[in-house]
Amino acid sequence: MLIAGIFAAVFAMILTILGIPRFIMFFHRKKLGGQPTLEEVKQHASKAGTPTMGGFVFVIAALIISLAGALILGQLSAQFIIAWLVFALYSVIGFFDDFLKIFKKKNQGLTAVQKLLAQIFIGLVSYVIYTSGPKIKELPPIGKLGDFVAQHPIPQTLPNRGLQVNHIYLFNWDFNIGVFFLVFIIIWLVGWSNAVNLTDGLDGLASITVSISLVAYAIIAGAEGRYDILLIIFAVIGALLGFFVFNHKPAKIFMGDVGSLALGGLLGIISILLHAEWTLLLIGAVYVIETLSVMIQVTYFKRTGGKRIFRMAPIHHHLELGGISGKATGWSEWKIDGVFWLFTALMSAIALLIYFLV
Repeated sequence: MLIAGIFAAVFAMILTILGIPRFIMFFHRKKLGGQPTLEEVKQHASKAGTPTMGGFVFVIAALIISLAGALILGQLSAQFIIAWLVFALYSVIGFFDDFLKIFKKKNQGLTAVQKLLAQIFIGLVSYVIYTSGPKIKELPPIGKLGDFVAQHPIPQTLPNRGLQVNHIYLFNWDFNIGVFFLVFIIIWLVGWSNAVNLTDGLDGLASITVSISLVAYAIIAGAEGRYDILLIIFAVIGALLGFFVFNHKPAKIFMGDVGSLALGGLLGIISILLHAEWTLLLIGAVYVIETLSVMIQVTYFKRTGGKRIFRMAPIHHHLELGGISGKATGWSEWKIDGVFWLFTALMSAIALLIYFLV
């Protein structure tokens, strides 16, 4: 199954690498405006007019490859369907938001209420499929490749808890929270989708940070024998690496909300499906810090009549403008990227150590 997952990653990467240049050409041919730049950050002036919505390409690539792999390998389970749908539907929200901004010239895009209602709907759909999971029959593998993979599984080192309706886990403790599980799913998905969206503010930052987070969940999924989840994780990692070819500094294209909202929603639902919700607080520590910096900044600004703690929020912009103190020489995008990537890798390693040893 590991080899099949690697093939899924490679195919998704190739599709993305082939698709992005054509998408960039489409933007230039139609003379569409790019992602708005931040006037406060002078370093971003050169980004004006850079095409956005690149997430549309890598999301489509990952969805196609993962679905094809699930059908061939007999991994079209309830868990796979939930993860696949959450990833797809959150990208739809982001697509309409970007579409209104770029094509219809509506700076706001979707309103906060419209986004929230759409995200609540996705949470409801996920819960319905989750509770109906035991009734969903998996399709058998197709062809000799599917049979071969089924006969050569990855050695399983942890128990597969499967679908535990209304249950969340904290280390080895199991909590049945009943109908509040629906509320938890909605809040969890909304929170993480917006957290990754806030993190997507520098060239290459979100694409590699999320890839590192997904590698951590790939390790957990493999240890539990959750090949259905592992398949979509590999496909998304491959697609993100293909996207990074064009998204690293100086970026030729940005992912837009269509990409960042989908990635955040995917991380949230994967942590739930693997019954490892708490690990995302460590594996996704960068997204937590980015979100907290915005919340602290807004709250402090309102209570002090216009004063700020950070030069600018999210915190990656604060570092750009004046380093950690806010008054020193600003960090380069590559430095911020590198620090955030290393921090994510470190926190992911700590989460995995705790997960496997406790």
